[in-house]
Amino acid sequence: MTEYEAWTLMAAFFTSNAIYFLGCIVAVWLGFRMSNNIYEAGNAPVIAKALTTVYCLCVAFFMYGTLSQQITVLSDFAMGFAQAAQTTEISQAAQRIANADTTVPNIVNVLFVLSIITFQMAGVWMKKAD
Repeated sequence: MTEYEAWTLMAAFFTSNAIYFLGCIVAVWLGFRMSNNIYEAGNAPVIAKALTTVYCLCVAFFMYGTLSQQITVLSDFAMGFAQAAQTTEISQAAQRIANADTTVPNIVNVLFVLSIITFQMAGVWMKKAD
C-alpha cells in the first residue's frame, strides 16, 4: 500500500467515524434530556430511573467505543507508516503520525465519557432540592 492509499483509507475511516460520533452526541443529548426530566419531576418511578440508567450506560459504552476506535485506527496507521518509513521515504505528516503517542487521548476519552455519565446519573438519582 502506498502512502497516498493509506491517507485515502484513513480519511474514509475518519469520515464514517465522525458520523458515528455525531449519532452518539445526539444519543448523549437525549440521555441528558431524560435525566433532566426525571430530576425536574422529582417523583419519577424507579422503573423510569432504571431504564434511563440503562440507556445512558449503553450510550456511554457506544461513545467510548467510537472514540476508542478512532484512537486504535490512528495507532494502526502509525504502525503502518513507521513500517513504511523503514523501506521508503514518507512525508513529514506521515512521520508525525508514526511518532504519535495515544496515551493522553485515551485518558481524555475515559474522562470525557465518565463526566457525561456522572452528570446524567446525578440527574437521574439525586433528589431535587426544595
